[in-house]
Amino acid sequence: MEKLFSLLRFSLGITQNFEQKLTAEEWTEMFKSAHRQALVGVLFCGVKRLKGDYAPPLPLMLQWTAEAEKISGMNKAFNQKAKALTEFFTAENRKCCILKGQANARLYPEPLSRQPGDIDIFVSGGKDSVLQLLETKKLLKKEELEAYHHVHMSDDSDGITVEVHFRPSSGVHSPFGNKALQQFLNNRVDNLSLTPEGFQIPDMPFALAMQMAHIKIHLMSEGVGMRQVTDYYYLLKNSTKEDLDTVSPLLNKFSLKAFASGLMWLLNHIFGLDEELMLIKPNARRGRKILEEISNHGNFGWYHDYYRDGLLKRMLKQRIRMLKMFFVFPKDVFWGRIYYYKFIISTIPLRIRHRTLSLRDVEL
Repeated sequence: MEKLFSLLRFSLGITQNFEQKLTAEEWTEMFKSAHRQALVGVLFCGVKRLKGDYAPPLPLMLQWTAEAEKISGMNKAFNQKAKALTEFFTAENRKCCILKGQANARLYPEPLSRQPGDIDIFVSGGKDSVLQLLETKKLLKKEELEAYHHVHMSDDSDGITVEVHFRPSSGVHSPFGNKALQQFLNNRVDNLSLTPEGFQIPDMPFALAMQMAHIKIHLMSEGVGMRQVTDYYYLLKNSTKEDLDTVSPLLNKFSLKAFASGLMWLLNHIFGLDEELMLIKPNARRGRKILEEISNHGNFGWYHDYYRDGLLKRMLKQRIRMLKMFFVFPKDVFWGRIYYYKFIISTIPLRIRHRTLSLRDVEL
């Protein structure tokens, strides 16, 4: 991973040189790692500047170029979609803002290089009102498994998945931390600004708190990758002291303090994040655990080896993973398990209906 991080720093302009001569096999592995971490476009920003013996083999370079161009085109389409969504919900007298994704991409040195996944948009009015609006417009995708914070729009004819949030965040597993976090986000969600691309985004304290929770909850469930960590680096780089001072004292109240200390170490280790931009004192032990998870399992944990296993073996490996996490993040794992078993119980009727123990492969 250290070679990947070195190329990432060079690609983002944090360092000015990448002086490692990689073999063809190492470049192939680097390309695979870029895919696992959803960094193909971002790393291409550096790869395209490499010359001679430092550059990848020509066939790989051509493939990398083609995929980077595709990502650039996707970003343009996602920006247009985000603008159209903003105009649609604004016309319905709803306050709305783009969360994560395209809002984060704007902060990168080359905004069209960030690999998009879907569009998350918060819409005001509360759950029942938002669902009623979408249903009236025939835009509500029917789903048996109800999410805590969002629904999917049914109109994905352009291939772009849209998650409409009726709550600002998926929150955290602790009910006490989640209540405080959601109140904070709801109180700040009116502080919107219109981007040159034509969509609205929330203010920086909102983004810092919401995306910290987003990274953490994914780490405590399936996993998280370098794309989300890189996003957070750029949030901090674009934050003012006032932004940091607003969020930092609330981390413990949001049940984010332990995780934040590990993330600050990781951001320093990978990007050399300055101490004055940190929300909290870094913790190396927690940071190394986050790094281990990212390195082993990739973007959103999609590269966990247990996804290739049967149900029982997969469940065993998941519990071993949680046990290891417990020694580093005990409170987070505790509340995560409470949430997990509550979810299992609440979905028993759905499992019976589909005659399966696992909902992972069920079309919902």
